[in-house]
Amino acid sequence: MHILAAVGYKLALHLYIANKLYGLFIYPYYFSPLRNLPGPKDHHFLLGQAVNQFNANGPNEPYVSWVKKWPKSDFIRYMTFGNSEALLVTSLAAHKEILQAQCYRFIKPPFFKRLIADIVGLGLVFSEGNDHISQRKAFRGMFSLGNLKSFLPVIRGKAEELSELFDRAIAKDDGIVELIEVYSRLTLDIIGIFGLGKDLENLASEHSIFHECYHEVFDPPPLGLVFTAINAFVPIRWIPLKPNKDFMRANGIVHSMLDEIIKQRVAEVRTARAQGKLDVKVDDEERTKDLLTFMVEEKYFAEDGDRWSEEDMLNQILNFVAGGHETTASALVWATHVISTYPDVERRLLAEITQLLKRSRRPDYAEIESLKYLNNFMREVLRVHCPAISAPREAAEDVVVQGVLIPKGTTVVMMPAAVQHNPSIWGPHADVFDPDRWDNLSGDAADPYAYAAFSQGPRICIGRQFTVLEFKTIIIELVSKFRFEKVGEGEVELINPSVLLRPKGGLKIKVVRRE
Repeated sequence: MHILAAVGYKLALHLYIANKLYGLFIYPYYFSPLRNLPGPKDHHFLLGQAVNQFNANGPNEPYVSWVKKWPKSDFIRYMTFGNSEALLVTSLAAHKEILQAQCYRFIKPPFFKRLIADIVGLGLVFSEGNDHISQRKAFRGMFSLGNLKSFLPVIRGKAEELSELFDRAIAKDDGIVELIEVYSRLTLDIIGIFGLGKDLENLASEHSIFHECYHEVFDPPPLGLVFTAINAFVPIRWIPLKPNKDFMRANGIVHSMLDEIIKQRVAEVRTARAQGKLDVKVDDEERTKDLLTFMVEEKYFAEDGDRWSEEDMLNQILNFVAGGHETTASALVWATHVISTYPDVERRLLAEITQLLKRSRRPDYAEIESLKYLNNFMREVLRVHCPAISAPREAAEDVVVQGVLIPKGTTVVMMPAAVQHNPSIWGPHADVFDPDRWDNLSGDAADPYAYAAFSQGPRICIGRQFTVLEFKTIIIELVSKFRFEKVGEGEVELINPSVLLRPKGGLKIKVVRRE
């Protein structure tokens, strides 16, 4: 028996090794239905394109360079860890099939969940199929245009608070500010009020525990970035090394603080329900219907059986704090960089905003939306400098897209930059910042799927209208009061690897009060 067992173990080991060697060196090159698709061949035999990606100038490279080499293809095939195949989606037709027609036949891949779920939660972002449809339906009222408009005074008030911070910087530090830090504090305050019904007061405080911990989780030091990237493919968070300990400590504090807010809100709503009140009050003041209160009232105390637990609500809050905070902050960083780089853009923005403020010192939603050049400016910022890097999916079954058989388990990657910098869509000057291009869109550039900043289809960003209102309101406030001047010369270096398009080491700017 011992001899038979030993033979069995050896046979199993040999079969395992043979299977791995087949997957590494034979299947991808001789039998895969994807083997004839265009794509780079300079990958490492085990690490795939990871080495080239880590050595690139930014997280969008080398993907954008591949698109420029094969601009007309539907997919670009490349190799990832373990010599696994992945597809970069490049054509608008392929995007439409994956994001719309066959949306729920593609799911979020396990490596992506390991990469960001600890930070952004499992909620809406990682829901699939009918569960995703149900969750989006639950949030429909919260993200209605009417409800979003009610938060305009909140956004404007925080923008004015940022102006006060800039004035203090001018008086104290010659107006030199670090944009990522201040915009992160600003947008975290705004999403705190919208999502939690609570002013986190990050702008008012130089040392906010919540912001510092959240910043540590989202912007770890270089070694922490490496650990995060590796953990996506090989789980290593359990190893007791400093990058892991720092991440777990900071992330634990964020979760604990949010847990406390959720428990407090549940208790407040329970008390209000017991007293027969429809509106929760805090310190005798009516609370705006924030996301957390909405969830507690509509889902935690739901009477139809579809109840959400405190953990469910925590995951949703983490989703919206991440999606409505860091991405918007990054967009504002790049908007300010563009304004400081292109004087004509600044001049035209200022002229349009000045005319608006002459008519209305505190413009409403319709007046803000009427600003044509500001709208073009915003869309061009999000086209050229889209904060989101990628939206990976995995085929949940064998799927045919544009005549290409995509085997079950294959990773397909949609990158806004791969669409928005594609010269076959946006022309030979796709990399040039030009807000006027939005007045004369033609051909593929006029297709809604050519603008990928918020994605498209059933999984389009649910908070896009709020983000647009927030972005425009803040730009109106800042451009009307300040000029922005560059600090230092040369190209802006980018954090790589990263899930967001962010300047490496931050981005300092000089703020000057307009006379």
